[in-house]
Amino acid sequence: MFFAFVSVASLGGLAVAPASAGQIVWSVNNGIWAMNDDGSQPHELISGVAPRLAASLPSGTVSSPDVFQNGGRTVVFLGQTNAFAPSSEPTACGADCSGSYALSNGTLNELGPVAAASPGAAYYETQPRLTANGQELFGSALYTGIAGSSTSVPLTALVERAITAGSAVTPWSDTSTETVPGSGFDGAPDPADATQAAWVEAQGCHFTLPATGLPTCQYAVRVGSLSAANATVTIYDNEYVSANGRGPTSLSWSSDGRNLLMVDPYAPNTGIYEFAVAGDPNGTPPKPVTEVVAQPAGWTFGQARFAGSKIVFDAHQQVAGKTTGDIYTMSANCTATTCAFPASALNLTNDAPADSADPAWTSATEPLVPFRAVGGASVIKVTLPSGPIRAGRRFTLGVTLSAPGTIVIKIVLRRPSNTAKSTPKAKTIGSVTFAGKAGFNRLSIGLVAGRRLAPGRYSATASVHRSHAAAKTVHFTVAR
Repeated sequence: MFFAFVSVASLGGLAVAPASAGQIVWSVNNGIWAMNDDGSQPHELISGVAPRLAASLPSGTVSSPDVFQNGGRTVVFLGQTNAFAPSSEPTACGADCSGSYALSNGTLNELGPVAAASPGAAYYETQPRLTANGQELFGSALYTGIAGSSTSVPLTALVERAITAGSAVTPWSDTSTETVPGSGFDGAPDPADATQAAWVEAQGCHFTLPATGLPTCQYAVRVGSLSAANATVTIYDNEYVSANGRGPTSLSWSSDGRNLLMVDPYAPNTGIYEFAVAGDPNGTPPKPVTEVVAQPAGWTFGQARFAGSKIVFDAHQQVAGKTTGDIYTMSANCTATTCAFPASALNLTNDAPADSADPAWTSATEPLVPFRAVGGASVIKVTLPSGPIRAGRRFTLGVTLSAPGTIVIKIVLRRPSNTAKSTPKAKTIGSVTFAGKAGFNRLSIGLVAGRRLAPGRYSATASVHRSHAAAKTVHFTVAR
């Protein structure tokens, strides 16, 4: 439970975020994906089995993506493998058991050490997050002296580094002397102030819950700077010992740096909570804490982030013995008294067999660029004009490319079928080509195969010349 916990309808005096749109990145099916924050235009950014990852991530998985919320376009994520662990030391997975990668404009960089065998050792990076000044904040843990199946007590810290391969790391504040919870430090940089970050510290399991007398473990959410000797505690959280040393699983700042969002999936209080960064957690009256939404029985919340006028989060449940989850959004104005899960939430992924997790949000609206091989290009998105297309006149298409390339637009006339159940017949009219740049291209189309388009129903398929990437198709009607 929260120390000095109070349930309130809202945090008085704090500004409500205006309506906004952006994109969400998340992990599913051993891939990192992106979509608009209304659930449209989902596309894979990189797969854990991408050939580019074969050397550094053999038989590996990708997860835990992040993107800077105030307009960020670089995506960091974790790759994890135990392929370098000898059978005699299954926990000694080597120099980079899990390490960070950065994907920017289709280009991939490995930020952690080169993955390799390291006898008796294991190094992990966890929970990568991007800062306002373009650094990476993440948790690190180094195990040495591993013998057989045993593990040692690791050296842990929340650390920062530049988003460049081989960059040195700097421990954040005094976290190298603090105890990391089982759920991780979950370091969260302040998007409004690159010198500040929040994280979770484990403070032991010798506490009791006053209302019941039951034993609990206490966690402190601290806020401080890179060099702070003793960071401020902004809130305390207590969990029953049945949580096995795991504390809150997610921290996220509001875009103005005033509030923190926290996920507490463990009893006695389970749900997503919001509280002001400023204020004394031991003050009188007690510091206000808003329960945004309660976690219902049978569900577990994972990560939650502010997303403009909404919050985005993942929720999981057991179905036929398998964990499955989806990505959801809710109004940022919700409280547990006005909103409930899942009734008040919008399910963006709605894919029961999959397990979607770890959402992060950016206010950037231009589609995030998938990983590409050197020199390769792919079509990310095709858009139609907002107004009607008239017979005999020029019209425009919008095509977004991951890299420069020759755009090929194939126009097909879709004739009505003979019966209601059959597929419409198609006749290829012709193709037009354009020199495309990386990003958005506005294409003006007049003649196709030497003629203007007559009234009818058409398809336009956009592809890149000499590329094996999938094409994208839109349907439109030409009116008289």
